[in-house]
Amino acid sequence: MEEVGLNLKMKEVRALCDAKGFSSDPTRIWEMLTLIHSEVSEAADAYKKGEPLEAVGEELIDAIIRILHLLSALNLNAEALYQQKMAYNWQRPPKYNTVRGG
Repeated sequence: MEEVGLNLKMKEVRALCDAKGFSSDPTRIWEMLTLIHSEVSEAADAYKKGEPLEAVGEELIDAIIRILHLLSALNLNAEALYQQKMAYNWQRPPKYNTVRGG
């Protein structure tokens, strides 16, 4: 099967993380999850402080990189998971499971 989309990005992220010393060892899963959380928190903080949207976006991209690294460490097919989840979400009703909308 040909690798496409997210799987190619995931390979690139894995190579970068390996080269920069970020372990992909299964014992580090907890650390990867906390790093994802940290990047999202940094994006929220940048937005709250009124930093340029590019700074917020940079933190969000860092979170995506961390997520792709974790998916790689878990040996998951990011592209297939993305496609499956999007197909499922398109079938959900508008404002699914919200009390007040939003």
